[in-house]
Order: sequence, then structure tokens, then C-alpha cells
Amino acid sequence: MTFRTPASKSLSFRVPADVGSVPFARRRVAATVRDWDLPLVDGTVETLELLTAEVIANAVVHTGEGCQVTVSWNGTCVRLEAADTEGSLLPQWAPAGLDAESGRGLQLVDGLAQRWGARPTSDGKVVWFEIGSCLHLPSRPRPAVSDSDLTYGGTQRRLSATEPGCGVHGGFPAHSTPPDH
Repeated sequence: MTFRTPASKSLSFRVPADVGSVPFARRRVAATVRDWDLPLVDGTVETLELLTAEVIANAVVHTGEGCQVTVSWNGTCVRLEAADTEGSLLPQWAPAGLDAESGRGLQLVDGLAQRWGARPTSDGKVVWFEIGSCLHLPSRPRPAVSDSDLTYGGTQRRLSATEPGCGVHGGFPAHSTPPDH
């Protein structure tokens, strides 16, 4: 028996500038992915829900406005994008103190997503993550901008440790392993 990967799928919707709308958006993403009946490992949709809430809450709370959410399936993984129009300063992963009441959202995304990042747009930014059966070779560094971001005007390059980005240390994203020398 041959396994067929479900065809590409996508859904976009607007999340209002109200933190109370985050749970509805999270549930909508999860319900959509469940309805798509994708070949995902147990627990993937629950992880998707958690990361979706974190990314959308960041967009709503830190910008004071809503965001455009797009969830898609490309045949190998689920990708969620949250686009806002509040400046192009990209979020940075930073350790949160033990007593901090916030600041752990990107730590969760970094730890649970197969890949994630951010890219500037002409009127703001997009924060994205991928989850599911995305292919990733641990011996190869992941770019700060994914190959799939190149079609959105991103560039693939190493970032310096001082540039805004997604947890970049020594030129490599914090969630990857530098190449062997």
C-alpha cells in the first residue's frame, strides 16, 4: 500500500486587536488542521495549539493591533504565520528570569517547533513556525530565513549576534547546531 500525502491546504483569517480573541484563533487553527485529517504524530495538534497561542498573543499584545493568521499544509508540515503591521523590528528570543511573568513564548516556540523565524514585510513583520514532519538535518544549521521565505523577499544569510533575529548566537540560530569545522 502506498501512502499518499494530502494535497496542499491553506486558510487565512484576521485576529482582532483583543487578547481575548487569542483562544478563539487558537481553537480555529486546531479545528482546521483536524478537519484536514493530516498524517500527523499524536500530540502535534496540541503542540500547534500552544505555539499558535504564543505567536498570536505576541502579535496582539506587543503591537496593540490585530494580526493576519495563515495556517497551511504543504504536504510535509503545518506552517503558521502571524503577520502584523506594527514596525519591522523582529522579535528576539531571550531567556526569561525565574520570576518573570512573561517572556517564555518564543522559548516554547524555539523548543517545540521544527523551524521558526521572522521576516520583515513592507508594512510590518511575519513571525512563523513549522511543525509536523518537516525535514531537518541536525548537522546542518538552519538559516535565519527559511528557504520557503525566499519567495517572500527574504534573504538567506548568517546574522551577526547583534542583529535582531530569532535567537542568533555566533551567527547561527540558537536552535541549530553549527557545522563541523
